[in-house]
Amino acid sequence: MNNLYIFVTTDRPDQYLNSVVHCIERGTNRIVLLQVEDSKTEQVQLNLLRTNVYNLLQNLSKGFYKYYTGLRKETIVPLDTEYSPDELSKLKAKYIFCLTDNIKWEVERIQYLELRQYISSISRKNKNAIIDVTSVSKVYIGDIFACSLLENISKLCTFELLIKPDFDKPWNTLIHELEEGKQYKYTNLVETPIFKESTKAILIRTTPLLVSVSGTVLFVALALATTFIFGSSGAFAQAMSTVGTALGIISFFLIYFPVRGK
Repeated sequence: MNNLYIFVTTDRPDQYLNSVVHCIERGTNRIVLLQVEDSKTEQVQLNLLRTNVYNLLQNLSKGFYKYYTGLRKETIVPLDTEYSPDELSKLKAKYIFCLTDNIKWEVERIQYLELRQYISSISRKNKNAIIDVTSVSKVYIGDIFACSLLENISKLCTFELLIKPDFDKPWNTLIHELEEGKQYKYTNLVETPIFKESTKAILIRTTPLLVSVSGTVLFVALALATTFIFGSSGAFAQAMSTVGTALGIISFFLIYFPVRGK
């Protein structure tokens, strides 16, 4: 399946609709709303949020907008007063496309200390999965970036609005009003030059250490075997011991003084 994992921090469904529609139009058929569970942020009612995001799609597919939060909660706005018949027909069609039965909607909570383990499982199960951080709390953005870097996540994305939000008429900020590249961009954050350089730097710094540690273990094993067969006084045994000691010293320095990229 083509999976979209969306980190959530608010119960306002509009926050997630643009990313959902953008990805469904490009083949996503499983959407998972995620929240990190700890004391730093207020917990969202995930099942209610999932229902409201889906209902907002349904509302728009029928030609009206409904407020689900705030002072205007439960207010319904008919969009036939905002759009021409042709425009409204195109609007409805865009959202009807996202309501097919083959799209799965799920919710999950992640314990904060299990965040890296969860992101690692995403990487193992589906290399093409998208992790969306458009609305994630700033408290967690550094953690998610770090985990994505370590777990080699290839699609860490955000929906970037390039126009000023219209708070009086929020439907004007939804994806049916936006042209990709002009009013919005769906940016893959791990494709930036700095992120790519950081990935290379980690590889440069860890590879010599792994080679050195592996070499040390191998030479120690050979030294023990040689000592057992030829005794500790043999020249070959002494040479193997010397090499093993040298590799051990190199490993120590690589741990505390890792190789740095240019």
